[in-house]
Amino acid sequence: MKAVVIHAHGGVDQLKYEDIETPKIGLGEVLINLKAVGLNHFDLDVRDGVSGYFQLAMPHILGVEGAGVIAEVGEGVTAFKVGDKAMPYLTTSCGHCAHCLAGMDNICMTFDKLGVTSWGTYAEYVKVTQHNVIPLPDGISFIDAAATQVAMATAWEMIVRRAKLVQGETVLINAAGSGVGSAAVQIAKLAGARIIVSAGADEKLERAKQLGADEGINYNTQNLAEAVMALTEERGVDVCIEMVGGGVLQESIVALAHNGRLCTCGAHAGEKVEIDMIEFFRKQITVSSTHFAPKTTNSAVLDLVAQGKLEPVIDSVYPLQEMAAAHEKLASRKFFGKIVLEV
Repeated sequence: MKAVVIHAHGGVDQLKYEDIETPKIGLGEVLINLKAVGLNHFDLDVRDGVSGYFQLAMPHILGVEGAGVIAEVGEGVTAFKVGDKAMPYLTTSCGHCAHCLAGMDNICMTFDKLGVTSWGTYAEYVKVTQHNVIPLPDGISFIDAAATQVAMATAWEMIVRRAKLVQGETVLINAAGSGVGSAAVQIAKLAGARIIVSAGADEKLERAKQLGADEGINYNTQNLAEAVMALTEERGVDVCIEMVGGGVLQESIVALAHNGRLCTCGAHAGEKVEIDMIEFFRKQITVSSTHFAPKTTNSAVLDLVAQGKLEPVIDSVYPLQEMAAAHEKLASRKFFGKIVLEV
């Protein structure tokens, strides 16, 4: 099969488009013929060798997100058949631990990660167990499906299931130009909330307003907390959807109203953050987090995309062999929404 392969950690020059043996499936496994691949910042970390997974067996195929058609099914597979449209689930769950049985397969007690501990989606084919396949509904394109799992499903998990945003509340969505951020704007709009977004570029704020945001704050030129307080008559926001970390996380906590809820899913701008606990408990702040989203959330969101109620924001589409250019664009942060590749 054709795939984008790395033989060592490093820069984009390590991404080699070449022929490699197609994975062979075994008991309870399926082979998915991928048609589209979603790109994520995590891929850059794994490529560079700074993700915390330092002992990758080489050669290796990156990629946590994709969509396609089932090409083969192994012995014992009963839930899927050849020809079914499907996507691989990025959190490789066991399907039978306490967390999986409780519907929290995104934090499986023995989870691995697609594209890290096993070959990922930068290829014509990917192998996964039948527990880690999500069926695609009719009416959704492979491009949209490949852009949904990390961004749209994670945003839904944060806004609806964790922060429990309701009609009439005010929400602050940071990194509005990211895949998760642009998805969160649409979901918050469906919830009937007033939406304040933040980003590091004015053009991203304008794009977010086109999606439904009411106000925008450039956190590179404005103090985020002060700007939020000015927009809310010093009250603060009910909910913050946060994925930046560092100083942005600190200012977001200050920007919360009493009984405010913050949900986070990332921290590329700073993983260790000092928090004023006096401010924290006096305001009765609640902080939650999510590690992507369980399969049930993914299925629900895929249905909404298929129905046209949500639409993944696609910045650009590259052919698989131009993965290096796609990685360069992702690293530049000069994009809005998701970067997707066609296989």
